[in-house]
Amino acid sequence: MISTLALSAGATASPQWCEDDPVFVVNGALVDVSTAFPAEYRSTIKGPVAFELLVPSNAVAAVVSLPGETPMTAKITRSLPANGLLSIGVPVIVRVTVPASESFDTRTSVKGTYLWLSSTAYGKSNVTTQVRYTLVGL
Repeated sequence: MISTLALSAGATASPQWCEDDPVFVVNGALVDVSTAFPAEYRSTIKGPVAFELLVPSNAVAAVVSLPGETPMTAKITRSLPANGLLSIGVPVIVRVTVPASESFDTRTSVKGTYLWLSSTAYGKSNVTTQVRYTLVGL
């Protein structure tokens, strides 16, 4: 009991984040896009968080799920050039816009099967954040 009290006395609270993560499928590979923002700004969200996945015109892609407490939309846009070598690599661009009445930091990351060089992109509310990556080995 004493050790618990002593440890908790020195602890600091970390910021709480809201996180939304729609799931897409591209040529059979699951893609989980996760966008987070400080929870204190949830009430400033004005309209749905917009997720857009840009894929080659000959790719097969769909929205699998839209979980989360924050309203969101997700769409597939087949606007990248057709690639005859989709089995070698499928370029994908993720765009995320968090509309809000205030400015705050956002963090978007992409995870899933067959991702190569996936990364996290940092952005701001009301500005579209873009993440580029390649699905390999499909």
